[in-house]
Amino acid sequence: MSDFLHQAITVDTYTLVVVALLSGWGGVLTMQVLSRTMLAVIFVPGLVFGALTANYLFNAYHFYPTPDREVNVVIACTLGLIAALLVLLVSLRLMAIVSTLFLQNYAFKSDMAQAASPYGRQIRRV
Repeated sequence: MSDFLHQAITVDTYTLVVVALLSGWGGVLTMQVLSRTMLAVIFVPGLVFGALTANYLFNAYHFYPTPDREVNVVIACTLGLIAALLVLLVSLRLMAIVSTLFLQNYAFKSDMAQAASPYGRQIRRV
């Protein structure tokens, strides 16, 4: 873990520029597709983390698809960005499902409490 943090903090300028550009465009596309600015703001750090993690893993396991270092950085960051986007979208979908189930359960309990009241909806709960 400390090796990852050290390499993530001491990335070269080229890698930093590639990560910033890809994450920025990923945030803009997320904002356009989901029509929510706040989700794009939340997604961008996740995209940066995914790109830096993939770059670290490519270097740690000496996986170099091409002999050119710059192309390898772009490939690693792009694949990390895609993986992070998939993880973020799946987690977003799971949170939506859980919140829907929670709200349905809460609405059911609230309706049952109001139905049990002799005055129906006239009594307000504090």
